[in-house]
Amino acid sequence: MRTHILAWLVPAILCACNAISQGTTHIQGTLEEGNAADFVAVQYWVAPSAQEPPKTLKVPVKGHRFEADVPNCITEFSAVEIDGNRVAFIADGSTLTIDPLTHQVASSDSLGVQSRHNAWRQVQLDWEHEFALLWDFLYDRRDSCEDISRDEKALEEQYRRGIQEMDRRAFLENTDNVIGAMALSSLADINPKAAFFLAPKLSDEMLGNSTVRALLPVLEARANTAIGDHFMDFEIDGVKLSDYVGRGKAILLVFWASWCEESQKEMPRLKRLYEEYRSHNFDIVSVAVDDNPESSLKAAREWGMEWPVIVNGRDIPQKTYGFSHIPEMILFGPDGTILQRNFWGYDDRILESVVRRYVD
Repeated sequence: MRTHILAWLVPAILCACNAISQGTTHIQGTLEEGNAADFVAVQYWVAPSAQEPPKTLKVPVKGHRFEADVPNCITEFSAVEIDGNRVAFIADGSTLTIDPLTHQVASSDSLGVQSRHNAWRQVQLDWEHEFALLWDFLYDRRDSCEDISRDEKALEEQYRRGIQEMDRRAFLENTDNVIGAMALSSLADINPKAAFFLAPKLSDEMLGNSTVRALLPVLEARANTAIGDHFMDFEIDGVKLSDYVGRGKAILLVFWASWCEESQKEMPRLKRLYEEYRSHNFDIVSVAVDDNPESSLKAAREWGMEWPVIVNGRDIPQKTYGFSHIPEMILFGPDGTILQRNFWGYDDRILESVVRRYVD
């Protein structure tokens, strides 16, 4: 899974909580046995100004229990931090019971924003679990079937349609709170054009949210570089993307950084793909972003990248292709058409199946 959020997308959070309702949210929780913490830190938001950062409250722990009241704010996540471990919550005016061990947040209001967030995430997790079981069944048939690419593609489309509908509904039902922003970002991974055109439906308060403000140009870039679109060129220190893409080969473009552990974890399967399909009109191009060029070149050598590597990308590719996490991969056809992007599956076999489908 991609877990590294690039610094350019997440600036210092300075956001108004204009949608704040009157009153407070009561939070409570119990630390596990053996945790001797004397206090927990609670980050919360107040309404006055878009230039005011979140506040932090030190809450004492008594008998392994903590509790506090914080101002209501549904346009941002608040958080409890215990020994460096953060649990996010939405201060929606209910009583919230926080489990620091499981990161679960239970609400006293079954219709409140926190409960809606819990329900949306659970539906997504259930769908992903069902998808994983179907994928396992399909993958097990590979040895007995000469060609299952049609079934693989159908399964991918089924997954995408399911996630897209969940995100769309979650967005439309939560345009005034942080769930709407999350759903919009998730939808952008599946259908960036739909996400871009839905964005104006957010409330004025949410459109003023710092994360949403950073997300909007990303949505526009993704909408302009969606599956089926022709590639958009960029240039890094005299090297152009068009030096590789649109020149008769299928190209897997990989955005990475030397400091990103997930990027390094991708190397074994990228090497397998390269070795298996390099003779089938296929190549890989890696572009290092938000990274020191010397560190990038050193990592490329140590990690065994035998394909072209472009360094010192800074944030140029992110602004062009609208991605917020690395590693990010985009597959281009021989003519430069975007065949696939955002290899969203947690199962490594998805990438191989997609590449195999499009190479000669």
